[in-house]
Amino acid sequence: MVTKIISIHTPKAGGTSTLALWKQAFGEKRVLMDYDDPPGNPSANFIIDPVGWAEQRPTTLPDSIQVVHGHFRPSKYDLLKDVFRLTMLRHPVDNLISIYCYWKKIPPQPNAVHQYFLVNKLDVLGLARLPIIQNLYSDTYFGGWDMRRLDFIGRHETRADDLLRLTEMLGIRTDINYHLNATEPEGVNLEKEAILSDQKLMGCLKDLLVNDIHFYERYAR
Repeated sequence: MVTKIISIHTPKAGGTSTLALWKQAFGEKRVLMDYDDPPGNPSANFIIDPVGWAEQRPTTLPDSIQVVHGHFRPSKYDLLKDVFRLTMLRHPVDNLISIYCYWKKIPPQPNAVHQYFLVNKLDVLGLARLPIIQNLYSDTYFGGWDMRRLDFIGRHETRADDLLRLTEMLGIRTDINYHLNATEPEGVNLEKEAILSDQKLMGCLKDLLVNDIHFYERYAR
């Protein structure tokens, strides 16, 4: 049996495909989805009460659970031993644009950042200036954590090849093509294309996201 897996789902970086892989490989009952305390929510427990949050971190997983997958800081499962830790990353500019277009299309979420985004009708630069989004990788998700502890870092841009490489590393069999059909709300692609074609805007986004770009270039190789 493959070792237990801790799978960190960063937003809009192919995490849904990775989740589908786990469910197909192990069955839904063996996959624990952890989306209750996402790093991108300023009212998350680890922000409100970091000491209490740390004291409640699990030291073991139930025998029935093979994979934990969701939006969480990796330190949440630091006390577990002999587990395989992984994540998928996406170039921060493309990731920010994807979050922006998606957030415009979905109803208000139980997340103060998304609510602020909608109420204030932020444009893509306004969203990129919010610290919790601006430093999504370098601080919000992985700030202060040793990335060398990850056993695998995949890239959204090469996710088909990376998911295949991941399954080979773990010794599991699954249909990779089954996981690559993520959909986006109607109209998102057109809006993305408009932003991507605006060179001045793209330059501003690269300047704003410089910390995350450096982070991505360092670790997503």
